[in-house]
Amino acid sequence: MHPTITDIIARIKANSDELGITLFAPASSKEIAHFENAMHVKLPDDYVEFYSFANGFESEENIFRIIPLDEIIDNSKEVNTYTVHPTDFHFAEYMIYCDSWAININPANKNDYSIYNKVKNVITLTNSFAEFLDTFLNGDVFDGLYEWRKRIEASGK
Repeated sequence: MHPTITDIIARIKANSDELGITLFAPASSKEIAHFENAMHVKLPDDYVEFYSFANGFESEENIFRIIPLDEIIDNSKEVNTYTVHPTDFHFAEYMIYCDSWAININPANKNDYSIYNKVKNVITLTNSFAEFLDTFLNGDVFDGLYEWRKRIEASGK
């Protein structure tokens, strides 16, 4: 069973130095509402919980980051060929945008979403922000996120 976002937050709180993570200040409910209005999307509950804890973070590992909400808004102003739908956005990146991970949120149900990585093709990784973060925390970018993508791609799912 995968950890919940509450479990992931507790792990990061207890081990941020050991994990090499620098947390950004929490996003206020006003900042989250501004993001949702600007992006024309409602964030899933687990994203709201996470961003209320930290408005993103940066990691010593491969310069991996969970992108702050205001930066996501700024990035949305540019045409992006690495997202599938116009309302999708990147929430994580590494090596100063050498690669990134996006979310597609069902407009009819904000908690129905998929996280994907698009390089040559789109690979849906999960529908759980907690699983995404857990995979990174357990294996970093290469042994975690990229190996995960390779396993999914090889399985044909």
